[in-house]
Amino acid sequence: MKLLFENWREFLKEGPVATAMRLGIDITHVKAIEETGLILNRYLGEGSYGKVYEVEDKETGQRMAAKVVPTTSTGFASETKNYNWIVKNRDKLPNDVKQHLVEVYELIETSDRQYLIILMEQLTPARRDVIDQIFAHDKESKYSEEKEDRIFRDSEATYEIVNEVLKSNNMLKNMRNYRGLSNSDRTKAANNILGVFLSEQEVPESSIKNVYDMLETYEISSPQWQRLFNITLKEVEKLLQSEKGEPATDAILWAAATSIDDALHYNIKKQIIPLKYGAGSVSPQRGAPPEIAAVFPEIEGILKTIKYFAEHGWRARDLHAGNVMTRGHTNQLVIVDVGLFVVERDFR
Repeated sequence: MKLLFENWREFLKEGPVATAMRLGIDITHVKAIEETGLILNRYLGEGSYGKVYEVEDKETGQRMAAKVVPTTSTGFASETKNYNWIVKNRDKLPNDVKQHLVEVYELIETSDRQYLIILMEQLTPARRDVIDQIFAHDKESKYSEEKEDRIFRDSEATYEIVNEVLKSNNMLKNMRNYRGLSNSDRTKAANNILGVFLSEQEVPESSIKNVYDMLETYEISSPQWQRLFNITLKEVEKLLQSEKGEPATDAILWAAATSIDDALHYNIKKQIIPLKYGAGSVSPQRGAPPEIAAVFPEIEGILKTIKYFAEHGWRARDLHAGNVMTRGHTNQLVIVDVGLFVVERDFR
């Protein structure tokens, strides 16, 4: 009985280092956080340059997120610069911008200069259904029928999607001896497609009857998608026929149908924000087209925040699902990781 009691007493006395060993948490991180006078409660996740923990202030009981960044990390300089900027300047930002940017309390470098600890407000992950609707190419995102429905209920958003589908069709690009489909031809085709889609008129069948029935993605598609698909295929068939002067073969139409199917789903799924926002060929000022953004008002604040930073010399190089969370009491979307933002000139 005595042995059992002593073992239980030892368990109650277990320190944070022993707890870390039991939970598989980096012990050096525990010691670094202990040095700041905070209590490490649990592991939250991992960013590009550091691990994030829930910590607690011993005196006030306030819970915060602590990002532990090794000073040897390639991102140490940018993490230090960008998060320090937020500490000093966040309150000076317009209200409709700062509410979508994480509040950072303090940056602390450990006495041995091995780690930078970034203390910030603790937020909660954004709902998966929200992420599926606002981020492009997120490997975990699913095709959202609710998102599709919101787009199809808005004529301008639907028109934007149709335009993207026509622009991405390789057969149309290669028409007229590889000179491509002209902007006026594409605009006329897009208007024709939208006109039929919004009207009650019957959709003429393609030369391949119910070709969409053979496409795997049809199983998760809505009646609106089926109708738009058929109208688009018929319009593409008409364009191909006008170019060749004779009906397109079944093989060509099958290729056109597959391309339209892929493009419709891709362009619906990829809205609203490109995953690598501002990277590569994507302009830092470019977010969702206005036609699409108008259908998703919940993302307006994030888009406005990104645009504001872009206009002041910042470039969001790695804005993705894991870097946007929600502020619990308001459900506002908040950018939480700015370490990968590129500062191209001083912020005025």
